[in-house]
Amino acid sequence: MTNTFLRAALGCVALVAVSGAAQAADMYRKAPPATPIETPVSVYNWTGFYAGANLGGEFMRDRATVGAVRGSLNSGSLFGGVQAGYNWQTGPWVLGVEGDIGYGRPSKTGLFGATTVKAEEGVNGTLRARVGHAFDRTLVYGTGGLAVANFSTTATNVGGTQKIDSTRVGYAVGAGIEHAVTNNISVKGEYLYEGFGSSRNTFAVPAVTTRQSLSDHIVRVGVNYKF
Repeated sequence: MTNTFLRAALGCVALVAVSGAAQAADMYRKAPPATPIETPVSVYNWTGFYAGANLGGEFMRDRATVGAVRGSLNSGSLFGGVQAGYNWQTGPWVLGVEGDIGYGRPSKTGLFGATTVKAEEGVNGTLRARVGHAFDRTLVYGTGGLAVANFSTTATNVGGTQKIDSTRVGYAVGAGIEHAVTNNISVKGEYLYEGFGSSRNTFAVPAVTTRQSLSDHIVRVGVNYKF
């Protein structure tokens, strides 16, 4: 009796063990694969208004003619200013408009025969379109538009000295790269070429006429705050 009961108990234990192992194996086979955890990808949006400041160098390129004498009046100076604009992003493309105003004082004096000519450039501003391609937080762009600057020319010879000031309207083209350090603050580097055409100044006191071809290069870095 005892042996029969023992054999029956052992048989039940074995049956339960085999059944549990089979169920565990079946659950293992049917378990769905674990979903991998992906780190969210940060995609920066350049759309919005911004404003900032810049600092760099301005390099005046002035070719002058007095009578039959020709020469160059090239000079450079520190240049600083402020800018503001708006960007609109569609896909990786960023379209925008930017205005800036700055001040440098490149100045150069040259001798043209018996006449000394001094050329200077003052306040400078642009209104430009920007078109760029965004690589998340880095924007590479080209830019172009209107440029306005103040120029002055002083002529001196034995007849006297006279200064003529003028405001010239021209064009600006260039390129740059901008990187968003945070969601609101970005830094940039930029190059602009500005052409202002030719000017003719007739001086009454020294009794001379100067003809000048005016252009400049601006290289600068800046910081922007996006609202």
